[in-house]
Formats: sequence, C-alpha cells, structure tokens
Amino acid sequence: MKIDEPTKIDIERENTKILREIALKSPPVRVEDIIEHLKLHRLYYNLEDPNLLQRFWHEVDVQKNKFFKLLKKVKLVAMWFPTESEIYIDAGLPKPKQKWATHHEIEHSIIPWHRSYYLGDTAQTLDPYYQEILEAEANYGASYLMFCGDLFKQEALNTKPEWASIELLKKRYRNSWVTTLRRYVTDTHDIPMVAFISTPLWLPKPYDQKERWRHFVSSDKFREQFGNVNQDSLLTLIDRNTNMRKGGPIGKFSLLQMDVNGNKHEFYAESFFNRYDVLTLITHKRKLDTRNIIIP
Repeated sequence: MKIDEPTKIDIERENTKILREIALKSPPVRVEDIIEHLKLHRLYYNLEDPNLLQRFWHEVDVQKNKFFKLLKKVKLVAMWFPTESEIYIDAGLPKPKQKWATHHEIEHSIIPWHRSYYLGDTAQTLDPYYQEILEAEANYGASYLMFCGDLFKQEALNTKPEWASIELLKKRYRNSWVTTLRRYVTDTHDIPMVAFISTPLWLPKPYDQKERWRHFVSSDKFREQFGNVNQDSLLTLIDRNTNMRKGGPIGKFSLLQMDVNGNKHEFYAESFFNRYDVLTLITHKRKLDTRNIIIP
C-alpha cells in the first residue's frame, strides 16, 4: 500500500525527533535504546496462548467478529498495548524478525494518530482495510528509524547499485539482509531497481505464502517505466540461473525487460541465499533500443 508524501513527511519528522533525542550520531540504531527512551516494555509471548488474544480483544474494545476477521487478514506476530506501554513479540520468530517486529510496534507508539486509532472507534479502525493503512505506515517508520533516518540514503548514494553494497551496508547498520535490500531499492539510487524475495526450489513453500515469491519490491523509477513486469517470469529466470548452496551468493545473470513504451532494456541480477529465502537484486544497466520516430 502506497503512503502519500505528506504522511511520509510527518512520520519522518517524528522519527527524526527520536533519533535526535537519543543523540544518535552514527549507525547502528540499538532498539534497546529506543525502548528505554520511550519507556516501553518488550515482552515475548506464545501466539497460541488464548489468554493473550483475549486480553488483546478487550484492550482494543473491538467487536468479536471484527477481531477474528482481522486475525485472518493479517498474521499476528506482535502487539502493542498503548494503555500499559507494552510491546509483545512472538517468541517463535527468528531473531532478525523479532527486531523488525519490535521496531514496527514502536512505530505505532511513535506515530501520533495511531494511538487514537487503537483507543478510539476500533470497531471501524481495526477493520482490515484500516489495519493495512496502519501497518504500511508503521513499516515505513520502522525502516526509516532502523536505518538512521536520512543517513542511510546519503551513504548508499555513494555506493554502486550492486550486491556488494548491500553487504557493506548490512554490516554497517547491523540489520537483516531483507530489510537492507528493501531499503536500498526503495530509498537510494534514482534508477529502475527491484528486490525480489522468493523461496528456492530446494525448500518447501511456507504455508502462509501464496506463491513461491514472497515479496516484489521496486523503486519508483521501475514502477513508472516497467509496470508491465511479470513476477512469475522473473521467478522462472531466477530459478534457471541460481544454484543450490547452504548460503551466500548463488547466481548472477543478465536479463531483458520491455518498458511500458515497448523499448528493450538490459538488467543485471544478483541472487543471494540467506538460508531461508533467495534475495535477488535486479538493477538497470542500459536501454538497448528506442522507438522509431516517423517525421512527416
């Protein structure tokens, strides 16, 4: 779900204030420092615990049928209880995902209008559509905060759009491969780029994943010029050009893509296996031809 620019600016302003208050001068951002500064409490839970879900239901004061409709729409891996300043994280999540989930829930407490949603007319605002809006805003804020606001973009613009840059920035900001790749594609070089995250052929598709590809994340330039791209075709190319390994780089290849005006472009893809998913960075290299212009 796309967030409008005024909302982005408001979210960035709130997070910049937090970074200034904790006096952060260089990466990485320690989530523990944010939690302490905001006087939040992070606890871990078992998603199967009916008592916790019952408490969440009463906390938001949402109608029962709306609540269970929400649970079917979104996979609940973390919760924020605003009245008690508590964040609950699913203990079964891998460590990198626990970090992301924590930052996500922190955003609900940082973004001013989210508190009114959770404590207000939740029978309406926790409808799945409104929830998608809240989740998209929290995701945007979490990424901005984890990567030190505008600092990541400034540093990333001094790198070449290639996998080696993702590796360098991952180490510097100490975030996961997935979050670093996504942030790099959406918030750095003004060129057509894609982050494609998929399940490799040698692993079973997760039960909560409709297709073998989990995420297709593109830069603004890619969306503008290549809105006709087919994700299944990209997955086929990735499958053909990657090799099974326990982890690390698993393939590099060039590919052609037609833009919305019918012009051919060359892209370069680099695939990496993080032991769970295949992460592929696809970057624009050059335009191969132009349309014929007929002058009367």
